Amino acid sequence: MKSEFSDTQLLLQNTLREYLTREIEPLVSDMEEGSLLPYEPVRKLVRDLGLGEETGDFASLLADSAPEDHLGLFLPRIIPIELARVCGGLCLSHGASVGLAGGVIEGRGTPEQKERWGLPIKRCEHIASWCLTEPGAGSAAIRDMKTRAVRDGEHYVLNGSKTFITNAPYADVFIVYAKLRAEGEAKSRTKGETDTVQAFIVEREDPGVETGPPFKKMGFRSSPTGEVFLQDCRIPADRLLGGGIGERDHVRSSLATERVGLQLISYGIMERAFDIALEYSRERHQGGQAIGTYQLIQRRLARMYMALYSARTIIFSDVHAGRRLPASVADICVGKLYIAEMASWVTQEAIHILAGNGYMEEYVVERLARDAKLMELGGGTTEIQELTAGRWLFEHHGR
Repeated sequence: MKSEFSDTQLLLQNTLREYLTREIEPLVSDMEEGSLLPYEPVRKLVRDLGLGEETGDFASLLADSAPEDHLGLFLPRIIPIELARVCGGLCLSHGASVGLAGGVIEGRGTPEQKERWGLPIKRCEHIASWCLTEPGAGSAAIRDMKTRAVRDGEHYVLNGSKTFITNAPYADVFIVYAKLRAEGEAKSRTKGETDTVQAFIVEREDPGVETGPPFKKMGFRSSPTGEVFLQDCRIPADRLLGGGIGERDHVRSSLATERVGLQLISYGIMERAFDIALEYSRERHQGGQAIGTYQLIQRRLARMYMALYSARTIIFSDVHAGRRLPASVADICVGKLYIAEMASWVTQEAIHILAGNGYMEEYVVERLARDAKLMELGGGTTEIQELTAGRWLFEHHGR
């Protein structure tokens, strides 16, 4: 794998991996148990490495890199992968705050919104949540959305609730999606016909905002997840993201960003599980020889690597091409579908190779397997990826 990367790319990867192994891995148990929230380790990571800043380790390497290193394409992939190898929950919380919530402000916010909320989120000074999913609107989040926003003079009033929201119990800022009745439309028209989905910037201190306690979860326990309740939440009109977004599919573009991010987390999980299983097959002896010498173990390793190789090809295709390749809705959906499913499968195979030890927390793979399952559910379930990709192919592919 490493031979595919340039010397500078390898230096960046190794710098990040060494840092995470030294500074973050010892904290994972505390984060998983809930005695340590992931946010201070994230802030330390950002400060120490200078992520998102003009100066710092990565900034200096970027400045000295050659054009053929394509670091603008490489870094956004390798950082989440390396984070997920060590702690998927920390990666998920960071990605939801900086990538989703911060990214949508950076991409669609007004200059004032970018300055006031976008920059502090990017620097991890503020933690943010991206609030789309609702109790009665999961996979059909847009169609079945019940959260409503109403214009009232120089304010908007929001009512509704969101669930399964990453960082919700502790977030400072919430990007809340709600249906807004277009101004000036006749009330006689069919209910909901003139509603548009818009994003609003809500702060924890705003009246009418409450959050529930962290959920108890199967995996990603180091990433707090919870509910957001909005009851007559009154916010200034300048909190409407971008002053109002006219693009009809703007929510779906954010979902595409989320699905690409989940590909990276899935890959980091499966790569770590494979590495652990491979090393264990060399160290564990049975019958006087390493278990990796047995053909049935080699077959498992070969098939695990086949999945890893295929996923790596999908993820790093832009980097190897040296340019951002066009990706259709189908490309993104099937990429997320495949890598998420393979992450679950590879982690289960790793447990099987480690046998009883794989079932123990000490060997990490049981946590990786628990984390991997979420990748098949978040950002749209497996079924949603299949349906979305299939519909797009029928309507657009080859035309």
